[in-house]
Amino acid sequence: MLRDYATKYYLDQHRNCAVTLLMAANEQYQLGLEERDFALMAGFGGGMGCGDACGALTGALAALGLIYPKVVKDPSPAGLKEDSARLNREFEEALGARDCETLKKKYRVEQTKCLETVLLGCDVLERHVRALEGAPAQQATLTPEQVKAVKGLGFLRCKGTNNFNCRVITGNGKLSNAHLRRIAEAAEKFGNGEAAMTTRLTVEIQGVPYENIEPIRAFLKEGGLTTGGTGSKVRPVVCCKGTTCQYGLYDTFTLAEKIHKAFYEGWHDVLLPHKFKIALGGCPNNCVKPDLNDFGIVGQRVPQFEADRCRGCKTCMVEKRCPIGAAKLSQGKLSIDGEACNHCGRCVGQCPFKALEDGAYGYKIYIGGRWGKQVARGRALGRIFTSEQEVMDVLEKALLLFRDQGVTGERFADTIARLGFENVEAQLMGDELTRRKEEILGAVKHTVGGATC
Repeated sequence: MLRDYATKYYLDQHRNCAVTLLMAANEQYQLGLEERDFALMAGFGGGMGCGDACGALTGALAALGLIYPKVVKDPSPAGLKEDSARLNREFEEALGARDCETLKKKYRVEQTKCLETVLLGCDVLERHVRALEGAPAQQATLTPEQVKAVKGLGFLRCKGTNNFNCRVITGNGKLSNAHLRRIAEAAEKFGNGEAAMTTRLTVEIQGVPYENIEPIRAFLKEGGLTTGGTGSKVRPVVCCKGTTCQYGLYDTFTLAEKIHKAFYEGWHDVLLPHKFKIALGGCPNNCVKPDLNDFGIVGQRVPQFEADRCRGCKTCMVEKRCPIGAAKLSQGKLSIDGEACNHCGRCVGQCPFKALEDGAYGYKIYIGGRWGKQVARGRALGRIFTSEQEVMDVLEKALLLFRDQGVTGERFADTIARLGFENVEAQLMGDELTRRKEEILGAVKHTVGGATC
């Protein structure tokens, strides 16, 4: 909740880091501050204007001064001083530094500025207040081996604690009422009562103590839910709402479910060089960024233009409706630029003289996309695929190729760059990988993959 308030004040109201933390804490902990009070923190932004102490930290310390006497029995100035020092240490342990200049280099990005630092500061303050309200601050006592063992089960450690976020697998973000109730109950019983969606449409139950990992897994399993979604494996499938969206060109939910069962579940124990992400977009609008995934599928409707029916209308409705300018009226005749056309299908049915009444449905496949520190846009294979089975076959061959020819630790984009796109495309269009499927899956490879989360 503190994160939500902070995001609102930082992005929507353009407050600085220090003011944002104090305003968010004021709302969450009902500190009774008014607008004019926040001006007291205005000069603490940007590390007090000189890159010194982080504004998120100074804002959190200011909030602590008001929170401390509310939650601590027999508060004292000496106790607050010690607790402030403890909050300083917790902030530095969680973020790696306390000064603005260092943290900017580590977390600042052009689009959202220092939001990540602000949100991490919120997490530190929230954990600190919870500790004040109950038991003393938890000490991290787990071994690296223990942390690694549960990561493979879908439990990611909360920095500096023995608590974990528990990733619950969903059907591309779809959950029944029974599943939602089970997750909410699990969060209350075994976590801190909160849950969040990931970018891959899994649900993370927050703040699960190490000793609650097996109990929460058993509880979720009773409700038909599993945890996971980490490691050098096929990751949970993501799809847009093309099944219901007005622009959707195929049933994204159905195909995504088939892929989920065949490759997320079916290949669950298959180790790959690195993680492998799959995304399905219902149309070229690209809402879920299929071309920034290892394997992306985009719905297509290739227009079937009958030029002899075109009457060269002064106002051509096909040209008018084309969102990317691929349809042009020139010298009294319509033409469609096949290179520019992205096959969105919006031109179909727009000609009153039925020059464009139909379009062939299909799928464009992108391979080798990824986002992160090293972004790579996937490249489309050279043909439009016309059936779900064709898509499933190419996907299987892509995974077989990655397992067989990928180097441990590299992403699929790197494998393609090393082997050459034309080489990879030829293998995906051929049958050799399918013939060698049993051999490829049976090989002992990639026992320590490249994925760290």
